[in-house]
Amino acid sequence: MVLYGHRKRNQITNFNSITMKQYAVIHAVAGLFEGYSDTTCEFFPKRGFAEKHLKQILDGYRKDEMCVCIEHQDDGAEVTMTRDYDDYNACVPSDMTHDDYVAENGDDVSVEVFRIIEVDMSNRSDSTESCWLTWNQLEATQAWDYTPLCMSLVARVSSDVMEHGGKYSDPLYQLTEFISSVYYRNHAFIDVDDYVMHAFRIPKPKNSDSYD
Repeated sequence: MVLYGHRKRNQITNFNSITMKQYAVIHAVAGLFEGYSDTTCEFFPKRGFAEKHLKQILDGYRKDEMCVCIEHQDDGAEVTMTRDYDDYNACVPSDMTHDDYVAENGDDVSVEVFRIIEVDMSNRSDSTESCWLTWNQLEATQAWDYTPLCMSLVARVSSDVMEHGGKYSDPLYQLTEFISSVYYRNHAFIDVDDYVMHAFRIPKPKNSDSYD
């Protein structure tokens, strides 16, 4: 009976760890294309839900004449949009590669990035602070390989910005806005020279009171 109880407790622990995972779907433009400050993030409790959500979005793009390329990847997709889709269809792939076309026609082309990111919150079950998912806008990838708490997020961003930013813009104003967003909103954004990052508040796991 003691052994059975021990196994049962292990099963409960394993179950809780699994259910603490979430899957974020990031929708962003690549780099500093128009709309780079409008990056969005939605969270789902299972990867299958995230993949279904992404499929529905891409199905909509396929119906749009301006969508000339959808490149699928293991963790998402990249969508190329252009108003000159007739020109694109005439040039690619006969005259040039897709990447060359985008590079030469950057003013008329936009690339939208979709990423599915697994977020494991099993080690934060006792925290009363929110955790954050960070996104490097310039590199179009997850900025940090961990999900910082509010105070840690503010401290690192403040240090990074004061060390590397401020040549062409006012870092103090940007930091004030960023810190306010961390504590009062679900999305924080900072853009200081070549330091461009989004942060998204990770929702509290379902049926959990671990953090707000």
